[in-house]
Amino acid sequence: MKSSRLVITIAVLSLALAAPAAAGVDRPIKGTVIGGGGPDVEAPGCPGTPIWRFNSPGTGNVSHLGKVDSFLTHCTYPDLTFGEGTITFTAANGDELVIAQEGSCLPILDESANFLGYTCEATWTAVGGSGRFAHATGSGTLDIVGDVPGGDTLFGLDGEMRVDIAGTIAYDASDRSQR
Repeated sequence: MKSSRLVITIAVLSLALAAPAAAGVDRPIKGTVIGGGGPDVEAPGCPGTPIWRFNSPGTGNVSHLGKVDSFLTHCTYPDLTFGEGTITFTAANGDELVIAQEGSCLPILDESANFLGYTCEATWTAVGGSGRFAHATGSGTLDIVGDVPGGDTLFGLDGEMRVDIAGTIAYDASDRSQR
């Protein structure tokens, strides 16, 4: 009986030591960034037949990072879906969280079919980072709205866009392996 407990204990310890380190506990993540930028019709790095690569630097606040600078990029297709994109959030201390994102947009038109703005919904998955986010995992949703520059300000953004992030993230706050 004692020898079988010893074998089970050794097996459990062996599995625990062989398993990769956990990124940490799931924590809710939430925040908003406001950005500008716009489309690059040459669409560098986009597969298929995109209409542009959208690039947008921004700033905001995101839980677990605090005040952030962000950079969003993705390929936009004729059906107004987007993919092959990331958002990199950089915290004040230099730690970065990188998420992959894909989704779809709806244009907002006036009664004469003039383009006034857009709304988008997307999903995201953590794909990289540095500092405490070097081994982060997580996923969630993005809600995006934007106004056309110089037009009616539907969302009070006049040519900018607002990205709201929500979801869960797990990371090891003591991880400083890559910075």
